[in-house]
Amino acid sequence: MKNTVIEKLYNSYLSSSGICTDTRKLIKNSIYFALKGPNFDGNNYAKDAIAKGAKLSVVDDFSLKGKSNDIMYVEDVLGALQGLAIYHRGKLDIPVIGLTGSNGKTTTKNLMEKVLALKYKVAATRGNLNNHIGVPLTVLEIKDQHDIAIVEMGASAVGEIELLSKISRPTIGMITNISNAHVEGFENLEGVIRGKSELFDFLLKNGGKVIINNEDEIINNFSKRFKDPINLTGGGSIVNVQLIESVPNLKFKIKGDVFESSLFGDYNFQNILFALTIAKIFEIDLKQASNEVSKYFPENNRSEKIYEKSNCIILDAYNANPKSMSNAIKSINRFPNKNKVVILGDMNELGVEAKLEHQKIGTLTKQLEIEKCFFVGKNMKYAHQINKSSSWFLDRSSLEDEIVNHKIKKADILIKGSRSFELEMILPLVRRISA
Repeated sequence: MKNTVIEKLYNSYLSSSGICTDTRKLIKNSIYFALKGPNFDGNNYAKDAIAKGAKLSVVDDFSLKGKSNDIMYVEDVLGALQGLAIYHRGKLDIPVIGLTGSNGKTTTKNLMEKVLALKYKVAATRGNLNNHIGVPLTVLEIKDQHDIAIVEMGASAVGEIELLSKISRPTIGMITNISNAHVEGFENLEGVIRGKSELFDFLLKNGGKVIINNEDEIINNFSKRFKDPINLTGGGSIVNVQLIESVPNLKFKIKGDVFESSLFGDYNFQNILFALTIAKIFEIDLKQASNEVSKYFPENNRSEKIYEKSNCIILDAYNANPKSMSNAIKSINRFPNKNKVVILGDMNELGVEAKLEHQKIGTLTKQLEIEKCFFVGKNMKYAHQINKSSSWFLDRSSLEDEIVNHKIKKADILIKGSRSFELEMILPLVRRISA
C-alpha cells in the first residue's frame, strides 16, 4: 500500500469518530472499511454506509472507483486497514503489552487491564478481537489520552503472530503457555511453538522486555535468548506471591495478606502472576493490584462459576483444546461436592491428532472415575469408546433429550467444548434439573 494513500487515509481517520467494518453498528462520522469474507462482500454496503452517516467508505471494488467523493478506492481494503494501523502505531509513544498463548490470553488481558487501570488510562483488546482484523482495530482505538495499551494476539498458523507484532509493535510481551491448540492450522506442535514464539522474535529484534512463564517447560527454554528475562516464579521473578490453594477458589498470599479470587485452577494462578508482574513493572502497589484481581469475575462462558441449589456449575464453553480441557476436568475433580458431572463437546482444529486427543479425555475421565460423563460430538465418540461408562451424543439436541429427565444433586458440573457447539445453550436445562 503506497504511503500517500495511507497518509491521506490517516488524515481522514484523525477527524473521524473511529473505524467501522459492519454497517449495522456504524457510528456517524466513522470510516467504513468494506472487508470481504467467504460469504460476504463489504463493498456491497459502501453506499449504504455513506447514507447512514459514514465519513468515508474504503473499497476495493473497481466499479465503485470515482463514484463519489465519500468513497475511497484502494487495491486491498484489508491491507489498507492494516497499513493504517501500522502508520498510527508509529505515531504512538506509549508502552504496548503484547500477549499470545494457547490458553488464558483473554483472562490474562482482563486481569492486566484491571490492575493497570488503578494508575493509567488503558486501551485494551475488546472481546476476542485478536486476529488480522481485530488487532488493527485495537491499535486504531488507541488515542492520545491513553498511557498504555494491551494487545491480545491469536493465531492458527505460522506467520500470523509475526504480522500482528508488526502491526502492534509491542514493547513488552508474554506467551501464557504453549500446547497443541489449533494444531490443524499449525500442522503440529512444533508449528505451534514456531508460530507463538514469533512474538519473542519481535521483542528480541526490537529491544523489548519479556515475561517468561517458566512454569511452562516449552516457554522456559526461550529464556536463554534474552539478556534480562523476567520469570513468572522463582529467582527470576519480581513478585513474591505464595499460592495457598487453587480450588474451589484461588487463594494467594503477598507479604502476609491473603487474597481470594473467584478464579480456580493452577493455570489461572499463572494468569494472576502475569497481571501482578505487570503491576510491579509499572509501579502499582501489589496489594492494591491483588485487591483488583480478587474483584474480577469471569464472564462470556469462560470459567464462570454458577451456583444452582446444591450444585456448582462451571460454564467454560467459550472454547476447548486438549490442555484446557484436561486442566478443567482435573480442577473440578478437586472441588468439594461429592458428585462430579462433565458435559464435554468436541475439541476442534486438532487435525490428525483429533482421535488420539479425544481418546485421552476418555482415559482421564475414566481414571478419575467421574460419576457422569456426557460426551457430545463426532470426535467425542472416541472418548466414549475408552470410557464405557459414559454417554455419547452426536449433537446438543440429542444430549438435551436425554438429560431432561435427570436430577443432579450435590454435584460439581463442568460444561466445556469448542465454540461451535454453543454448550452454554444447555445451561438453562442444567439449572432446571438441579436439585
